[in-house]
Parts: sequence; C-alpha cells; structure tokens
Amino acid sequence: MKTRGLSLCLCFLGVASALPQTNPPQPLAFRMGSLRFDRPDAWVYSRPSDGMLAAQLEKTSGGTSLRITFTRLAHGSGATVQANVDRWRAQFLSNDAPAEIQACSGTAQPLTLVKLVGTMRGGVPGGPPKDSPDTLLLGAILDSPEGLVAVKLVGPKLPVGREEPVFMELVKTAAGRSP
Repeated sequence: MKTRGLSLCLCFLGVASALPQTNPPQPLAFRMGSLRFDRPDAWVYSRPSDGMLAAQLEKTSGGTSLRITFTRLAHGSGATVQANVDRWRAQFLSNDAPAEIQACSGTAQPLTLVKLVGTMRGGVPGGPPKDSPDTLLLGAILDSPEGLVAVKLVGPKLPVGREEPVFMELVKTAAGRSP
C-alpha cells in the first residue's frame, strides 16, 4: 500500500513538472507611496536586484538587457533633487554632450528630468563593471508627499535612446496624477 501511494505521488510530481511553466501575472501598475506607475507594454516587472531599489522593470532590446530602476528617498534623509543629479553626474568620466536637466512645470507632482551621455565609470554601484563609453542615462526625480522617487534607465546609447519616449511617458504620467 505504501508503495502504491509513493508511486502515485511520484507520478503526480512527474506530471506537475512536465506542465508548462508560466510566469506570474504582471501588474498593469504599481505604487510607490502616493505615486502610481503604469507598467509599459513589453516591460516586465521583476523583483529588485539590489537592496536599495524599491522596484524595477526589465526588457531586452536588440540583445541588450535594459532596466528601469525605482529608488525611494525619504524626506529628511538628506536626499535632495540636486544631490541626486550630482550623484548621477559623478557616475560619468566624461560627457559627450552637456547634461540636460529640466524642471517640469504643469504636473501634479514636481518632476525633474535628467539626460546624460558619455563614458560611465566602471565599478560604480548599479553601473557597469568597467568604464563604458557611449552610455545614455535617462533619469527622473519625482517629489511626492512621502519623499523623492528616483527613476533611472541607463545603458548603451542606441537601445536606451529607442526607449526614451516610453520612459518619458512613464514618469510624466505618474507625475501628472494628484496623490
């Protein structure tokens, strides 16, 4: 009798492992405090790869893995918009073009957009292992009632550049909503 039960159990496990593996359902949107971000089509919500991150989205574009990262910075922690912009600038050895920094008006939440192009330093936390030329960083800092939310997409200039409209829609839509 024990052998029969064991055989049934092993048979069930064999069938279960042969079933196609499905990915968990993807959220259409996710929250960071009072801010709501709508997940762009073709981007996958995934578990953050770093303890500093609150969320991340991933996509492969032309064989290049891309990540949009979300970091929460509480009010009173010393985090400011300018400090974050300065930190992103310091991650670059050289710039191929002047940094583009734009404080957006007309949004429900204050929004600062940052665009940096150049050689990114190797070994920087969250950055490449070695110096990486032709790197594009798209950044956004949203000032919500709970604190700052820094959103960043960084990688090779061409694939990141193709995703710039998607990135801008993501952050401008979130900034445009009232909490």
